[in-house]
Amino acid sequence: MKLIKISIILSKELSSALVDDLYALGVIQLFVQAGRTSILEKTNGISNFLNRSSLSTYPVEIISLFVDEKYEDSLMSYVTRKYDLKTPGKGSIYSQEIIVSEAHPDYVTKQDINLNIEQKEKFFRQLMGIVCIVQRGEGDKINKIALNYGASVPATTHGEGSGVRDKLGLLRITIPAEKELTNLTISKHDAEAVMELYITQGKLDEPGRGFAYLYPIKQGLVNTKISRNSSSQAASVEQMISAIDSIKGGMEWRKSRLEHESNKRREFLSDLTEMDLVCEEGRGTALTEAAMSSGAPGATICKIRSVKLGKDLEMIRFIREICKMIVPTDKVEAITAALKATGCFEGEDKAMLYTLPVQKAFTYRAKEIKRIEN
Repeated sequence: MKLIKISIILSKELSSALVDDLYALGVIQLFVQAGRTSILEKTNGISNFLNRSSLSTYPVEIISLFVDEKYEDSLMSYVTRKYDLKTPGKGSIYSQEIIVSEAHPDYVTKQDINLNIEQKEKFFRQLMGIVCIVQRGEGDKINKIALNYGASVPATTHGEGSGVRDKLGLLRITIPAEKELTNLTISKHDAEAVMELYITQGKLDEPGRGFAYLYPIKQGLVNTKISRNSSSQAASVEQMISAIDSIKGGMEWRKSRLEHESNKRREFLSDLTEMDLVCEEGRGTALTEAAMSSGAPGATICKIRSVKLGKDLEMIRFIREICKMIVPTDKVEAITAALKATGCFEGEDKAMLYTLPVQKAFTYRAKEIKRIEN
């Protein structure tokens, strides 16, 4: 089943109000994940002169829901206006095309939205997403890369890795299972360059340092409030840039500071698909082991909340796990069959599986030793 996944990144203080608004519009089920955003703190003193900005973090929640494509523009326009997402610092919103492969009856895959907006917002369509998965404690380093180059504001969540780490032998002892996932939505014209910066400055070409991948975004708005300072100007640089973005209808007009960053001759992984498996808390490890037995290289398991409107119109909240797997596209069918064989889509595991396209990915891979035959 083809659906649209809408993701909204909003301050934790406002997320409850957004959930209430969405249910008032007819949304029956959505998912909430805790995270943080980061911005640069700049001063007018000597530290600013030396370009030594500190990093400040703020709690956010990432709210996601699945809707039919016919509701996409109206719902995104409503949220954008209600929560002023065109103003830098307010949050971000974007949509992706997904395929729901299997779903337990507990999940709602068809939702009717009671919303009719004639004047819809204009969203940027020249966008890409980058996810970088690193060891816990390394996320801020990755975040600062994007912020220093003025890309946009990243959102960071936490998870636990498996699979690739288990194959590293003795090196596994020094690599913690806890991971940080940095998600960045940016102009597609900057995506390749930021990917290169992640690899070089994050040292992703070294064993066990991390994994990064690019994925397509259908449309959205990004948060460009990358810094905060004591300036007394009537409008910030971010506000002026955001205004020009709206006038130009996109972000490609910018003369990016990233243009000089050229890709090195790297071997990227391609022909990939992201498989996201949502299941009962505590069941992710066993189910990803079944997936890995059929070709999944590994998984990152994160905690999320499933919020569903009950028959008596009360909100029912459950803790769930979402297992993110980046797999070769030709393995998707076999992995899906292996998961289905566990009964997870019918029994107590209460699982749902959906897939998304991945443009390319990068991680350390041991070079093959070529034998020279005499």
